[in-house]
Amino acid sequence: METMDKIIPTTHTLNPTVTGTTALAVAYDGGVAIVTDRVASYGKTARYKQIPRQYRVNENVVVAFGGDHADFQWLQNVIERVEEEHKTYDRSIKVTPRGLYNYLTSLLYYRRTKMDPLWNTLIVAGMNPEPTYDELAPFIGVITQRGVAYEAKSVATGLGQMLLNESMERTIREEGKLTKDGALNLLRETVKLGYYHDCCADNEIDLSVVDKEGTHLLKPERFIGDWSLAEYNCQYE
Repeated sequence: METMDKIIPTTHTLNPTVTGTTALAVAYDGGVAIVTDRVASYGKTARYKQIPRQYRVNENVVVAFGGDHADFQWLQNVIERVEEEHKTYDRSIKVTPRGLYNYLTSLLYYRRTKMDPLWNTLIVAGMNPEPTYDELAPFIGVITQRGVAYEAKSVATGLGQMLLNESMERTIREEGKLTKDGALNLLRETVKLGYYHDCCADNEIDLSVVDKEGTHLLKPERFIGDWSLAEYNCQYE
């Protein structure tokens, strides 16, 4: 009979180490826009700069993440294998946003039931065929580390879930249908607002657009922000 000291213990990640913060996405008339910043934090320290947090799956799908960076790197390999497995049957087959959303929902829920969750919140965004590729509709799906999933027209994850969702939804209600430029400007202003309130956020961002023409990863942008409000926020007590 084996003694306890000979049994190899099962280990689980109890706390993520290198993490990304808020990711945002919004659907507009004819596509989806996504924004993330370009920093991976070690605890609260902005340890790694110029780290992209979006993954282009194909011309119709982009996945953005918040949470543990190592877990998302593992997920990238999983997604790539899924895409290649589809192509073994037909080279023209592509993973759809809704299909990938359903797959990742099952995967994250399975890992949660094993008490070994993937420490990520994922945004799956893109143009979904409804019912064929002749008619593409904007799609945004969100999956939490517990495998809880929902679809939305706009979303902010992480700290932005509490700080930024209401601001985005109010702007969308006021403006009605967003254009591509309107969606990008909304994301720029919203991520800037998050930068003021989140110590783990960064002022260098990645913007992506998915529309009927395909996936477009824009050049990284940097903003300064207006810090004049700091002198009115002196709550040191």
